[in-house]
Amino acid sequence: MMNDIFAALLLLAAVWGVASGNSAEVSSAMLKSGIGTAELMLTVAGGMVMWSGIMAIAEQSGLTDLLTRVIRPLLRVIMPELEKGSDAEKYVCMNISANILGLGNAATPPGLRAMKAMAEQNRSLNGKPSREMVTFAVLNTASVQLIPSTVMTLRSAAGSDDPGGILPCVWITSACALAAGLLMCQALGRYKQQGDCRLSEGRSRKRAAI
Repeated sequence: MMNDIFAALLLLAAVWGVASGNSAEVSSAMLKSGIGTAELMLTVAGGMVMWSGIMAIAEQSGLTDLLTRVIRPLLRVIMPELEKGSDAEKYVCMNISANILGLGNAATPPGLRAMKAMAEQNRSLNGKPSREMVTFAVLNTASVQLIPSTVMTLRSAAGSDDPGGILPCVWITSACALAAGLLMCQALGRYKQQGDCRLSEGRSRKRAAI
């Protein structure tokens, strides 16, 4: 769907540029954007390689294990039904640790494995996401990033004199987004739980009446 929308926007822009007599500018922009895209990809790839190496060092030094031990008690509060010591818990902690370090690409594989493990633990839901799965999606989307490596790399590629100057803003906004997401998740989860209880009570009363 998104590919179709972007393709339509590009086609509309090209047609409008030619129709308005700016075909030369359109051709120049296409060439420059292609060159700029290649340069940006190389710059981002270099940054990703560097930060992935730092992530490997963090894993070997035990930093990720330390973060995992810090995260586990918090998971007991926000994801109480997550099985303790399970593969799902391990992958969730790995994903959150990678996101905290700003390594979104490194966080993707354990995130997918965590979702798969939680889906296997909740087969009784017949394909529907559990409360823990929804909470994990919120954690993965609105995670607090101590080092937003991708954004810092993009700022450096754009010529920023201080790529890390956004760190305080990133910490504050990501913390607020995470808090808002978790509050909504908890509130809607309790509302759904109350609704399911009322529905079960209603069914029990009907059966008793019959």
